[in-house]
Amino acid sequence: MGSTIPLVGPGAIDIQNYSVGHLIDQSNKVWNEQLIRQLFLPEMVQSILNTPLYPQVQTDSLLWKAEKNGCYSVKSAYRVCVEDVVNNAHLRKPGYWSGIWRLKVPPRVKNLVWRVCRECFPTRVRLISRGVNCPSTCVKCEDPHEDCYHIFFHRKTAIDAWNAANVWHLIAPSLSQFDNAPDIIFNILQKLVDSHNSGKSKTSPRRMEESEPKAGPFRSDSLANSSPQTHDGQNTDNRHGNIRWRKPRSGRLKCNVDASFSTSSNKVGIGMCICDLEGNCVRSKTMWFSPLCPVNIGEALGLYHATRWINELQLTNVDFEVDLKTIADYFNKARGDNTKFGSIMENTIQFCNIFLTNSHVLLGGKQMRLLMS
Repeated sequence: MGSTIPLVGPGAIDIQNYSVGHLIDQSNKVWNEQLIRQLFLPEMVQSILNTPLYPQVQTDSLLWKAEKNGCYSVKSAYRVCVEDVVNNAHLRKPGYWSGIWRLKVPPRVKNLVWRVCRECFPTRVRLISRGVNCPSTCVKCEDPHEDCYHIFFHRKTAIDAWNAANVWHLIAPSLSQFDNAPDIIFNILQKLVDSHNSGKSKTSPRRMEESEPKAGPFRSDSLANSSPQTHDGQNTDNRHGNIRWRKPRSGRLKCNVDASFSTSSNKVGIGMCICDLEGNCVRSKTMWFSPLCPVNIGEALGLYHATRWINELQLTNVDFEVDLKTIADYFNKARGDNTKFGSIMENTIQFCNIFLTNSHVLLGGKQMRLLMS
């Protein structure tokens, strides 16, 4: 499979009994470029060739696109129905809803605020609107209109409670702008967020190396101009002065792994650096492949190739340090994932369980760019 499709008639190609698998060289897990260019228009050809193929993914699987891990869940199915299948525009109410769920308060308080903003809190005015036969006067103060605005922002006991909590001065300005409880609450939440963000902006700026975009083990321009596919260096001394690097435990080595992504050259680069107890880079390796892939897959491939490299060197007491939390979490917790990312990670975990049983995967900082320079 993956070589040729027979011609039927002059210039015609019979593809009725063929699938995507016939467009792939299955032995090398690469696209059959010659055949693809024969079958498709140029713009479609480029799209196909820019779709990465991974030898680590051995079998096809059904993916549920509503979940990042490709696994079906009732929660995501409900979300799809609510957002895409069922027309619920009449049920939607504009407002700063995420501000409610971000409050650092007990869940029952969030639920209360949500019910008030959804106007489903059972005040007497609300009960009457739903057909309940009851008076509209307030139970506590005989106000003729017991709604959420009255209960939370107008009644004397409520105002006294807000004053006792020393927050009435934050609430009072909104009362002159809005005449209903949901708008008042949303306005207060927005002001709290704006005040918090303003306070953060006044703090000292982050250090330059922390605010720079991720560059990986080498720059994109050097990646584009490099000719060999791999480089294996030895005995490179690491003497950078301000690297915050956590040394390995006594008797162990640490292998830092990172990936970089170059859109200009359509390549993904992987850097690996083995360091000893003193932080000296005793061995390093770089490699790259094309086309580009998502960041999590590129980082997963970095760990995949690093484990193979360490095994080839016949090293055992080596810990791997990555800078993507998703990689470390998956390796250590082995969560189910039907996507290509999950297939690559499962392949790596199985390999380590057989050949690198004494190795661990840790989450570290982004020092690879300095260690490899």
